[in-house]
Formats: sequence, C-alpha cells, structure tokens
Amino acid sequence: MPICPPTHPSTPLSRAAALSAVMISLSLLAGCASAPPRQVMRPAPVYPQPPIPPAVQAHPLIMPQMQEQRLPNAASNPPATQDTPYSPSMQAMPTASAPAVIALVTRAEAQTAAGDLGGAEATLERAVQIQPNNARLWLDFAQLRLAQNQPAEAEQFALRAVQYAVGNNGLRAAWLMVAKTRDAQGNAQGAADARRKAGFQPASPTQTQG
Repeated sequence: MPICPPTHPSTPLSRAAALSAVMISLSLLAGCASAPPRQVMRPAPVYPQPPIPPAVQAHPLIMPQMQEQRLPNAASNPPATQDTPYSPSMQAMPTASAPAVIALVTRAEAQTAAGDLGGAEATLERAVQIQPNNARLWLDFAQLRLAQNQPAEAEQFALRAVQYAVGNNGLRAAWLMVAKTRDAQGNAQGAADARRKAGFQPASPTQTQG
C-alpha cells in the first residue's frame, strides 16, 4: 500500500496569521482607493496680445451739425460803438492761439494760395477742433466758403467769429466779413447793417448829394 504523507490540521495560530494578512491587504487596497489623485500643476496658458491699432485721427468737423446751431441774426445785436457795451454773446473769450493752431493756420494759408481748397478746409477743421473759440479760425473758414462760392455758409462762420471776437478790432473784422458774405448773397440791407456794427456809418443824403 502506498504511504500518504501525513496531513497537518490547521492550527488556530496559522488561521489567525492568514486572516491578519488578508485584513492588511484589504486596508491597503481601501487606502489606495480613497486617496485623491495627485493634481498636476500646469502653467497658465499664455494668449497672444491683439495688435495695437494705429492712432485714430481726430474726426473732421461735420458742417451740417454746425449749421444747425444757428447764431443770432446780426440785427438782434446792438451796434458796436464806444458808447454801447457789448452784449453777452459778443463778450471776448480767451483766443490766444496755441503753437499747433498757428502752424495749422499757416499751412491752410499755403494750401489756399496753391488752390488746394479741400486741403485748406481739412487743415482748418483740425485747428478748430483744437481751439473752437478762436475767432480768427472762423474768419478763415468764412473766407474759404466764399472762395468755394458758398456765401450762406460763409455768413454763418462769420457770425461765429463775431461771437468769439476779442476787442474792437476783432469785432470790426468779424462784422466786415459778415457784410462781405451778405453782399455775396445780394443782401444789401443786411450788409449795410453789418457795416454799421463794424463802425462804418452810412453817408447822409446831403453828403451823397454834395
């Protein structure tokens, strides 16, 4: 008969060791399962900056909008004489020309002399945007409109010069420009009224007859 190797029955100590090993394995697995995943730090994305647009030039003046703000009629202002004070609308405002304005006026004069009326207009628009209360600029605009055969608009610009004129000489030049624009429109009475405001009194009938 074959001899079978003896079998050793399981002892309580061996069963306890096996159970302990199983418990340790389960606890390790549970720890691995509950541990949060490690977060990988990534650098913040870098987006390219949009290109900087070129400098935007100043928008040109819109003439129709300027004409909507109608100035008072010349007849509504009192004559500019030494005995009569100026009305508030005719009071002088600071109009010392800035260096940039002087340079633009010089350029506009050269453009006008060369026959480039469109270029002169654009240059004067830039000057007015810098210093809108400069009566000289409005006189130049009025003269330019006369050269463009637009006497009605020229009159509005001349009246704007009256509004910002400084001193007797400034008012005189502004009213004479108003008279010139009204003459160009065939408004003899209005032109005579403007000349009276400039300090020119019409000749009396006896002086005319003599």
